[in-house]
Amino acid sequence: MKKGLSFLLAACLGVGAGLFLSLAFQITKVTDNSMLPAYEAGERVLVSSFAYEEEMPLLGGSPRQGDVVLLPNAVYAATGEGSIMVKRVIGTPGDLVMITAGKVYVNNKELEEDYVFTQGISGEMDQITVPAGKVFVLGDNRAASTDSRSESVGMADIDTLLGKVIFKW
Repeated sequence: MKKGLSFLLAACLGVGAGLFLSLAFQITKVTDNSMLPAYEAGERVLVSSFAYEEEMPLLGGSPRQGDVVLLPNAVYAATGEGSIMVKRVIGTPGDLVMITAGKVYVNNKELEEDYVFTQGISGEMDQITVPAGKVFVLGDNRAASTDSRSESVGMADIDTLLGKVIFKW
């Protein structure tokens, strides 16, 4: 009888742990080169699905500048590149974001971006304020990225972020 209960308890714990892990993390493939050099098309990333869950204060939190996130995107789905995009958070709610002379400014300070593939950005963007509940995201390969600068993407709703990238291979 004790062996049976021990086995049942171990089985339940194993199933519970497996269920938790499958809900808490996901593995996905990077579908484009908009995040070069840090993330390349074809690489796989491990994503924490609970990273921004308000209901789970021990696991969740708010997106921060520099976080690499997964977000849904209809533009990529329409072009056959998949239905998700990987981007870097540049601005969080209340931040002032501006692009001028090829440089990104957040709250009137030039962003130090050693992760960017090509220095400088073509085009200008007037200063905007990131609204509550949204984040401003950019790809690291600015010349080849569809991101918050584009009307087709815009600023991402925090509630729709699919998670935070925590590991790649």
